[in-house]
Amino acid sequence: MSYGVDQLKGQISAKGGIARGNIFRVKLPSLPGASATEVNLLCTKVNLPGKQVLTYDREIGMKREKIAYGFVHDDITMSFLLLNDYGIKKYFETWQSLAVNTDTYELGYKNEYSFTIQVEQLRKGVGLPVYSTALGIPKLPSEIQNRLPKIGPFDFAQGQFDLNFLTGDQVVYTCTLFEAFPTTMMAVELANDQEGLMELTVAMSYTKWTSETKQATPGLDFAKSQIGTLLTKLF
Repeated sequence: MSYGVDQLKGQISAKGGIARGNIFRVKLPSLPGASATEVNLLCTKVNLPGKQVLTYDREIGMKREKIAYGFVHDDITMSFLLLNDYGIKKYFETWQSLAVNTDTYELGYKNEYSFTIQVEQLRKGVGLPVYSTALGIPKLPSEIQNRLPKIGPFDFAQGQFDLNFLTGDQVVYTCTLFEAFPTTMMAVELANDQEGLMELTVAMSYTKWTSETKQATPGLDFAKSQIGTLLTKLF
């Protein structure tokens, strides 16, 4: 059986498009150093957890097969931008101190230092240009676009109007980690790099994780796509 490009395009369209790994959101608890909103804004990288089925080899005569006997979760890692107040570093130092207090050498109870956190993968919204040469409105030079702000659904810097504001963030996949806490806070390296941007990477352990896939509303998505297509042609 042969497959064509139209079938691929139809499959992608029917499933709401291709998932974008650069559109995500993390939900962590608010602790001294940074709020939950600040932590989400500063998160630059996170990985969804994996799961490995543990097996052992069983031999019956000359036949060998694998038998499952359990499973194990992989830790996840998160990276965050470091600002000059080092608030995000203080945030995770405070969180780790709830588990092990390095000043008093006291251990905390797990229900005091473990929290439920979420990693959400979002869907790219629909946009259309707010200026066009088709209507006699010239496209702005790049040096001017870069100085323009984003107000609500209007992103003047990109020359777009975001239709996604009608429904807010569209979450397509949610991974919930239970009893999670930071086990390792990686060392922060200072180097003479040209960019010089600093990040803090943290490894998180947890008891278990569950996932949920959320289907977008077909009617609303269809209406938004049609509006976007129509207005894009007009503009």
